[in-house]
Amino acid sequence: MIATPCIGVCSTAVGDEVCFGCGRSFAEVSAWLALDDALRAAIQAQLSRRKVWLQMAMQTGGRLLAIQPAGQQATLALTPSLLVTLGWPQQRQGRGYVPLLTHDGRSYLLPVYRDDWLRLFWDCLFDADCVLLN
Repeated sequence: MIATPCIGVCSTAVGDEVCFGCGRSFAEVSAWLALDDALRAAIQAQLSRRKVWLQMAMQTGGRLLAIQPAGQQATLALTPSLLVTLGWPQQRQGRGYVPLLTHDGRSYLLPVYRDDWLRLFWDCLFDADCVLLN
């Protein structure tokens, strides 16, 4: 059996859809013991990338509402009505990027390796003229 990735900081117990401790969804945490080893291993393999999303949520003051493992996307709620879709974190030439789809349908490739990524994130949410790698 694949061991649980739980680190004892379970925020799903207080209503979060995605645990800030381990990166699993509420459904994955709840069903962990019933999942077969292949599914547990698949979830385990995604956790390092999901933690990039969790760091983004923490630094933006938002919450991850949902993870779509098959689509490799997450929904980040900045306010109840301001949602951003985060794509699967990726590396290009050793640098980290996260695809963003904004509330008004614009898409960007956010360079999260940069020290000013958070400013770029907010600029692209509210500035239609924002230019990032697409």
